This record gives sequence, structure tokens and C-alpha cells, in this order.
Amino acid sequence: MRYLSLSISGTPIEAPRDVPTGGMDTGQKIIQMGLNFLFAGGIIIAVIIVIYSGIQWILSGGEKEQIQQARARLTYSIIGLVVITAAFTIVRLIITILGGKPSLFPLGPS
Repeated sequence: MRYLSLSISGTPIEAPRDVPTGGMDTGQKIIQMGLNFLFAGGIIIAVIIVIYSGIQWILSGGEKEQIQQARARLTYSIIGLVVITAAFTIVRLIITILGGKPSLFPLGPS
């Protein structure tokens, strides 16, 4: 980024920190950021399903079929949360074993 400069009224504007500039570093950051978004999205969806299932269970009015549906959905979403957490842990462990630096937010402040 040293060849690209921007100035306003003679005051130089610095490029943001940790902006990918190309090469292997960029590919690693993009993959890591994509995985972080996938994991975060999966957790958010699973939590929304847990809340929805709880509400469905409460509003079932004692009907066994609705209670069974809510219970099954709740069970599967909790299993999904466990699987997502395990996958996240395994990916971070593999990154560490391969000599990488695992980071939750690779483009955020260091």
C-alpha cells in the first residue's frame, strides 16, 4: 500500500490496518473470515430455532403432537449448537497445529 497514497489538503491519509494487500496472507484471511461468518451464522440460526421451539412448546396448549414437534426441534437445535461448537474448536485446533495463529476476528484490532 505504500505506492498508493491519498491526501487531502496535503495531509496524507493512511490505509486502514490489516487491509489485505495480496498474496497468501490475503487468502488465509479470507478463508478464516468466511469460516468465522459461517460459524457465527450457524450459532445465530440455532439460537433462533431454540427460542422458536420454546415459544411453540409454551403455546401448544397441551396438544401432544405440537409438544413433540417442539421437543424434537429443540433437541435437534441443541445438537446443532454442540456440533457447531465442536467444529469451531476442531478448526481452531487444526490451525494451531499447522502453525497458524487462530483468531476470532482476523481483520479486527490486534
